[in-house]
Amino acid sequence: MSPPNSAPPDARASAAAARRRRGWAVAGGVVGLVVAVLVGWWTLRNEGQRITATTISYKIESDTSVLVSFDVSRPPGLAVTCSVRAMDGHFTVVGTADIVVPPEGEQVVHLQKAVRTTSRAVTGVVQDCVRT
Repeated sequence: MSPPNSAPPDARASAAAARRRRGWAVAGGVVGLVVAVLVGWWTLRNEGQRITATTISYKIESDTSVLVSFDVSRPPGLAVTCSVRAMDGHFTVVGTADIVVPPEGEQVVHLQKAVRTTSRAVTGVVQDCVRT
């Protein structure tokens, strides 16, 4: 009668290594699936929550001021804060201002913000808008 593990030691070690690799592959697949489900859920959840800001125009009013006009699109009932920048010819920021958009009102809001500058600006832009 032969012992229960009559396979040569190399074959038993190979089989054990294959089982370990298979276990890691299954665990990796499960983790990958969970991550994919979470990313999909987060994407669908935030699809309607997108905040966008578009610079419409700017007007250099003086050596110390620029007026920036921009549109903000946000979900209804959401307050956002937008950062507006003025820059000189070297793209150095020479002035910044924040403007709070209250939750009331239309989904798309047209705004103007005067930005005080430390030197003459050549452009003004809305940098970004975030939830308040």
